[in-house]
Amino acid sequence: MMTRLLALAVGLLLTSLSLAAQPDYRIPDSFAVTQQDVTLRLDPDADSYSGKTTLMITVSQTTESLALHWIDLAVEDITLLQGKTARALSAVPSEWDMHRLGDGDSIEPGKYKLTMSFTGDYSTDALGLYKASEQGINYLFTQYEMTLARRVFPMVDEPDSKIPWAVTIVAPAGLKVAANTPVVDQHTDDGWTTRTFKTTKPMPSYLLALAVGDFDATPIKGMPMPATIYSPKGTGKDIGYSANVTPDILRALERYFDIPYPYEKLDFVAVPNFTFGAMENVGLVTYRSELLLNGENPDPNSALATANVIAHELAHQWYGNLVTMAWWDDLWLNEAFASWMAYKVTTELHPEFRTDLYLPQGSAFPSDALGATSAIRKEVKTEEDVLDGLGLNYTKGHAILNMLEQAMGEDAFRRGIRAYMRKHQWGNTKAADLWAALNADANFEVGAVAETFLNQSSFPLVQVEADGTLVQRRFENAGANLPAQQWTIPMSVLAAKNGQVEKRTLTLKAERQEAAVLADADWLLPAAGGNGYYTWYTGQARYAKLLASLDRLTDREKLSVLVNGTQLLSAGVVGMDQHMTLITAMAAQRNEELVLDAIEEIRDVAEMYRGTHLEPALRTWVSSLLDPWYTELGTAPRKSDSQSQTKLRARVLRVLAQLGDNTELRATLAGLADSYLQDPNSVDTGIALEALRMNAMYFGDVAVANRYLSAYGNTNNAVVKSTLRSAMYFTDPEAVEVVVASLAAGAVNAGDTGSVLSGLFYANVDQSELYAAYTEHYDAIVDNLPEFYRPLLPQLTAPQCDTENSERQQAFYRERGELFSVSLNKSREATSNCLNTKHREIDAVAQFLK
Repeated sequence: MMTRLLALAVGLLLTSLSLAAQPDYRIPDSFAVTQQDVTLRLDPDADSYSGKTTLMITVSQTTESLALHWIDLAVEDITLLQGKTARALSAVPSEWDMHRLGDGDSIEPGKYKLTMSFTGDYSTDALGLYKASEQGINYLFTQYEMTLARRVFPMVDEPDSKIPWAVTIVAPAGLKVAANTPVVDQHTDDGWTTRTFKTTKPMPSYLLALAVGDFDATPIKGMPMPATIYSPKGTGKDIGYSANVTPDILRALERYFDIPYPYEKLDFVAVPNFTFGAMENVGLVTYRSELLLNGENPDPNSALATANVIAHELAHQWYGNLVTMAWWDDLWLNEAFASWMAYKVTTELHPEFRTDLYLPQGSAFPSDALGATSAIRKEVKTEEDVLDGLGLNYTKGHAILNMLEQAMGEDAFRRGIRAYMRKHQWGNTKAADLWAALNADANFEVGAVAETFLNQSSFPLVQVEADGTLVQRRFENAGANLPAQQWTIPMSVLAAKNGQVEKRTLTLKAERQEAAVLADADWLLPAAGGNGYYTWYTGQARYAKLLASLDRLTDREKLSVLVNGTQLLSAGVVGMDQHMTLITAMAAQRNEELVLDAIEEIRDVAEMYRGTHLEPALRTWVSSLLDPWYTELGTAPRKSDSQSQTKLRARVLRVLAQLGDNTELRATLAGLADSYLQDPNSVDTGIALEALRMNAMYFGDVAVANRYLSAYGNTNNAVVKSTLRSAMYFTDPEAVEVVVASLAAGAVNAGDTGSVLSGLFYANVDQSELYAAYTEHYDAIVDNLPEFYRPLLPQLTAPQCDTENSERQQAFYRERGELFSVSLNKSREATSNCLNTKHREIDAVAQFLK
């Protein structure tokens, strides 16, 4: 045996030398898996499982070993078959979660079968194949993206290994079992039911999925294929809204792509312990329970989230599933397109949500401006590399697509997307494949524009000088001193002259570029339509005239001015007095959606100066802006309320209670929180969330904390559970200790732990007592936290705009290793930028408030 292992080791060395040109973190290209069959024996009431798998392999060049991914599995009986010849292989652990399989002899080109048996333990961190309990009943769920399928059984766990999968699941009789495809054979023996599922069409491993348990199974009516929602026992009655909106969403996507839904069924699973919002697994999409189980008439925020997330995940059945990125460096091809498509569909089908006013750049700019942020497209070796800036794949990518669509025209852009999907269906692509498809209908080189935004971090600040000259430079937070960069920028500019407003289009390709057509404008909006992934400034005089002419802009354009103004403040281009003037004007708009965005800016300013001598005057300012809305909307819902009015009422109540001078309102909200805890149907969900938050912050002692936790643990109502975990804004030290200890004890679902932590760190202006509890329970909390979230802990436990909190955070995480270095650097930089603005602008705030 030692001789054979030595021969295998030597062979591995020779193989690694021969493949030196191939990245060592990728499976060698000397062979390919063409299909994989797997049988799993699963019992939700057990702690472990077993299985067998067969891989059909084609070896293209002589190799000393094969390589597969797996983690923490006991793998036995590894046999390589070719015809009647069987070879017993040994497994040698290697880097990048790989195991090298060989017997010391060469494996010659040809077709083979590779078989093996394995056992593993269910995870409890809501990743991989994991067990979750709801109201005393155990269930099994999966979450495999990005590189978690390898936790479950041996495979090539890479997105360009896109193959058919034949899955068989053996589970206790009486339980329901779902996978990616329909069941084609089923039989029961000795209390176990064996289900054989139809072999899938080609798909990568990260899109495999299964669910096992005593589910309610409720059909989705009006679908062109079999469709079912699986939910924890007793909750099927709550699926109304999600089932109602799904057929129209699917039809809208089929119309856009001009390709029918590509799979044989479409099932949803409501998962009570889920790390993400949802996951687009082929034919078996998983969601956080509250997205599917919010009844027939959910509150506006819940309804919007449900419709938008379903649209996002169903868009993935084309973007990502039918056409898959070749490697994780192009994950944005999946996520940006699904986000962009979801808002397009939601806006078309549900105009009442006003998603036409969503500006993804507003979410992307603050993170992308950090010097520590990486480009969307970069070398990706590990899951940590994927996680670094993951959110920008959604937001920045979405904003870039908005910009490209505007520059090409909606019809031309759609033709390019359709051509791309038809050409590459069932295959893998790189960004260049998309550019080629879009270029056929564009009057500019799409890739030349897009890659300047995708292949480098940050975004431009475009200044329009008095003579119309455009000057671009890298956007920087004041004092950042970052390396220079340049972009190719398609611009659409509104120019006002003599009372007339005209649109001008141009492409900025250089650091300086003349645009004489802009020279004599009275005011300019350099991002017409609210699109464009860049910030802009037109000089003091023109900027002031623009702010005085907001009524000439569309609502989307008004919001873009607000988003842009926030960045100009961070860059030190405008002062806080100018920014507060803009906020004040926006808060007086009659469109409630604009006011909602203004309120977030109001919060940012007021929270920045909490605990300073300006706080009393800022409270008066907040009240002056929001009291008229409070008077108009009151505390009780009205039958005549629009979706926007319902959302605005809840936010006005919360911000007035927390940051205004209406302290009596806190007691009113505490009463509403008490009513909700007694009967969740007695209070509108949106108001209840904000009431519970204010109750926790101002009246939340140990008894209240225990009441929240008890209500969370005892309900199977997904919306109630979500509301409670989002409301634990406790500041009383003893209450904080109770909540933090509950996280350590696993009383809160793994997928909810990050949300509760984030709420505690937001609510506590002075985090010294919170850190005492966090330090005591840190190890147990991390054990319960999904592995995916661990590197992100510094950003979940934000120090707010406070020097002492930032110093605590830096010291705490530096002691705990390199895992946190990227997230910690981003948190430190973001806090430093906030502190710089806070100190730089304090006199301007004081002057404005006078």
